[in-house]
Amino acid sequence: MVFIYDIRTRYSETGQDGIIHHSSYVVYLEVARLEFFKSIGVDINQLENSKRFCPVVDLSIKYLKTLRSLEDIRVEVAVKSCTKVRFYLDYKIYRGNECCTKGSTMHCFVDDAFKVTTLPAEIFSKFHV
Repeated sequence: MVFIYDIRTRYSETGQDGIIHHSSYVVYLEVARLEFFKSIGVDINQLENSKRFCPVVDLSIKYLKTLRSLEDIRVEVAVKSCTKVRFYLDYKIYRGNECCTKGSTMHCFVDDAFKVTTLPAEIFSKFHV
C-alpha cells in the first residue's frame, strides 16, 4: 500500500538561491507520515495521551533533484517492513512524474519512561506487510 500526500513548497523554506532548504524535506516526510497514520485510523495525539510515543530512530534522505519555492509535490509513504517492535517506512517525493527525493525512517514505540514496547496490536495489524 502506498499513501500519497500532496504538498506545495513554501517560499519561507528556501534560501536566497530559491532552492528548498534540506531541512524542509524532513518536515515533508513527517507531515506525510502523520497523514498516513490518520488515513489508517491512528491518531498520534491519542497515542501520546495514552503514554505511547513513536520516535524516529533512524532517518535517511537522498536528494536527487532540487525543489524550488511554490512547487506542487507529492510525497509517497509505504511500509517497507514491520516487526513486533519496529517498523520501517519508505518515502519518495515527486514533482510531476520526476522523483526528486528518496527517504526512509525507522520507528519504534516507547512508553512514558522511554522504554521500548511492542507495537500496539491495532497498528501492527495495519502495518504488517
